[in-house]
Amino acid sequence: MIMDERYYALLEKLWHCALSCEKCATAGLGSGHAGSLVSSIRLSQDCADICFQLVRAIKRRSELVAPLLQVCAYICQLCAEACGNHSEDACQQCAAACMHCSEACGELTEVKFKTT
Repeated sequence: MIMDERYYALLEKLWHCALSCEKCATAGLGSGHAGSLVSSIRLSQDCADICFQLVRAIKRRSELVAPLLQVCAYICQLCAEACGNHSEDACQQCAAACMHCSEACGELTEVKFKTT
């Protein structure tokens, strides 16, 4: 099996999103107002988890790639909206990375792995 070329670009976006989400969650936990950010922190952690899981599924050419793309697009969208409401730099970077990742996942929901 070979992977559609668009998956390689997606892998980069997934890694960037996951790392941005982890950075955002860590910054939120270290802030003086972590209590008001609990929901966003948890969502950032969930988003990072699904991005990492989708990377692993793509790399192993799992049959679960298509549904994981849909879930990842949804969670990234939620995270982008939540983090976009906060003015902290890490939150804004996270929101941008999540938006790009959500769009990339959405574009690939119909693409299948091709057999050589």
